Amino acid sequence: MNKKRIAVFGGAFHPIHNGHLALAQHALKALSLDNVLFVVDRIPPHKTLAEGATDQQRVDMLRLAVADEPKFSVETMELSREGKSYTVDTLSELHRREPNAEYFFLMGSDMLLSFHTWRSPEEIAKLCTLVCTVRTGQSGGEEAAANALKTSIGANVILLSEVSPLSSTEVRSRIHNALPLHGFVPPRVEHYIYKNGCYMPGELLPMYARLKTEISDSRMEHTAYVMQTAIELADRFDVDPNKARLAALLHDCCKYMPFEELLPYADTNPPIPAILHAPAGAAYAKAVYGVTDEDVLQAIRLHTTGDANMTDLDRVIYLADMIEPSRTFEGVDEIRSANTLKEMMRLALKQSICYIKKKGGAVHPATERALNELGGDS
Repeated sequence: MNKKRIAVFGGAFHPIHNGHLALAQHALKALSLDNVLFVVDRIPPHKTLAEGATDQQRVDMLRLAVADEPKFSVETMELSREGKSYTVDTLSELHRREPNAEYFFLMGSDMLLSFHTWRSPEEIAKLCTLVCTVRTGQSGGEEAAANALKTSIGANVILLSEVSPLSSTEVRSRIHNALPLHGFVPPRVEHYIYKNGCYMPGELLPMYARLKTEISDSRMEHTAYVMQTAIELADRFDVDPNKARLAALLHDCCKYMPFEELLPYADTNPPIPAILHAPAGAAYAKAVYGVTDEDVLQAIRLHTTGDANMTDLDRVIYLADMIEPSRTFEGVDEIRSANTLKEMMRLALKQSICYIKKKGGAVHPATERALNELGGDS
């Protein structure tokens, strides 16, 4: 009977990214593995974890990332272990659980070069085959290190070509700086990050905490998608991404405010209930959330109606709310694929006016002004 071949992929996964997954897929095929086991570090011995996500959030993101690959699984034993996470302890436990399996330990070049400093390297070498990823076209001494470990402790080392230089540090930096995450993390992980505020600047975290008490979970799902879309549009059309992210986060902060409390913000007679949360949201964001940036407040104020003389930031938030990924109405793909921000806006306003008229509703004068400025044709 052939032994089950299992790769142990240990790491902080802070967060899991597409580079991790590409490496796991590469190892799966190259080594004819039956399973890749992602082992989440609690306290890595050789580094201090950056802030930005809890242990449970790291695990949640990892599980979302591997959900569609039946040969990938997540192991959390190190999170329940006191003290630092040592590879020899993890491998020993895995052998106790499945003594007939053959284990492969995935590592980067820096880990191979420092392997002699690890706890019980000789024991680790008996428990598994070391698999080191090497950047194509570059020699960092991996082959010499592998030969030295074979000679000194009898280690079996396999060198695999690196498939992606992506790092979690780079991903965290992109999140902090409001840069798009498409292609860096799986879509489910990206949505989780925006919904839960992982790795966001510290000043946004109290806003997240408050917002989650004021809107429903389904509305927070929508808000996360709006943030993602606003950041992508801001990057595409050279709009301040931090302002776009903040306006997107708070654009629906008054969505569930009672109608009587929204009424003071009405500027039509009779008032249009569906849009009052926007002007109220701008005032609330300033009074309660402490937002003082008038550009951000205006973008929140106009996100349901638009108006003439909109800034690019205003348009980004209006569009992000309308075309975020969960939107499936007829015509949404045409808006998404338009070449310019103004053309996207013109199509979106036409779509909005058409929808309102079909429902027998009243079109806000500001919406008419916004479309007329862009060429009309409502």
